[in-house]
Amino acid sequence: MNSLERKMPRCRIYWLDGEKFKTNLFVLFFELPLKRETATQTALLAEVLKEGCKVYPDARAIAMAAEELYGALWDISIVKKGDKQLLLFSLETAKAVEVEDAMAFLKALFAEPLTKDDAFLEDVVKRRKEILAKRLASLKDDKRGYAQKRCLEEAAKGTPMEISADGYAEDLDQIDGKTLYKHYRNIFGQGTVKVFFCGDEGEKRKLTAFRKIFRGEASLADLEDRKALPKQEPVFIKENTPMEQARLLLAFDTKAEWGKRSYAAMLVLNQLFGGDPDSLLFQNLRERDGLCYDIKSYIYPLTGLLFVQTGIKAENAKEAAVGILKALEELEEDSVDEKKLEQAKNGLLRQYNTIADQPWGMVDFSVEQVLAEGERGLNPFLRQIQCVTAEDVIRMASRAKLRTIYLLSGKEADKNAGK
Repeated sequence: MNSLERKMPRCRIYWLDGEKFKTNLFVLFFELPLKRETATQTALLAEVLKEGCKVYPDARAIAMAAEELYGALWDISIVKKGDKQLLLFSLETAKAVEVEDAMAFLKALFAEPLTKDDAFLEDVVKRRKEILAKRLASLKDDKRGYAQKRCLEEAAKGTPMEISADGYAEDLDQIDGKTLYKHYRNIFGQGTVKVFFCGDEGEKRKLTAFRKIFRGEASLADLEDRKALPKQEPVFIKENTPMEQARLLLAFDTKAEWGKRSYAAMLVLNQLFGGDPDSLLFQNLRERDGLCYDIKSYIYPLTGLLFVQTGIKAENAKEAAVGILKALEELEEDSVDEKKLEQAKNGLLRQYNTIADQPWGMVDFSVEQVLAEGERGLNPFLRQIQCVTAEDVIRMASRAKLRTIYLLSGKEADKNAGK
């Protein structure tokens, strides 16, 4: 990754070497603080901007323009990374498309919205509010995703990370065309902007034209300092919903920091704990004890939060939770087998090395580095993983403190499940 800036303007531009790919990938996003009072407006804004702009006055016109760019793929979306809400514009084009044409298409989407009398069109806002409301209501249909979302909210209570970047249905009634356009102007005029271009080196300087659009100093992304997770005793949360299989999640805080040695140690711990089919949780709870249908540990990006998720019968919740905690104690108290340690590290290295083979993988990794205020590239990150020792893993396991046990269960499940 190569930054095209020597100073720290509001708009920062990054180039990733994409010469070997057949397409160019442009990703531009506004980096916004996660706040309950603005999260829904930003989520709705992404929907409304898809409906058209001054150059392309409706969704069909946008689609036709993308088709003229040799079938370019575009999107406007909301992404949550750590304690940030990203309003993201993406465009992937064939290299036959001129970079200037691609940039003009993107600019029309984010800089020239379709408005009337300083407001977004009310029929568009109404239609997109209905679409967003339906999507928010449907989130519960994905039991695995919903359980992950709820466990994060409970584990991150007291910090911006507990706020949903998808928005809240109950907030939609308060938003109209005028309030939404005012929010847009606030973002466009003050938000921090990051631009990533994965393409040929000879084209990268053309991207600096974006700096002329976003002048001045950023103020939105820096309103609040990043909050550490408050200390708390472990909490147990149980919710019911119609389903056959219960979902059990445990959240741990490791205090690991992105970009530092502790984060690499957490990655290796996760791989040994439950991030791989050969991991302790998979082999013990699923293969040996038959306590779950599936089980996996994972890390929430840019934080020290480590999660375990599993599908179980509700009556096995307590036994499964105890087994998960015992597996972590085993990593904490026993010496880590050097052969398994090397296998875990090599698995991670293979996983991250594939990033260089995918434009989106390269951009996503680079975005996380930039948001974590570290722009050192992939190789230093891989070297940190290579240097992790058994002692580092044991130390990280001992630092992992349970914050939340979350159980999503069927309404007819055993009343004693999880007690």
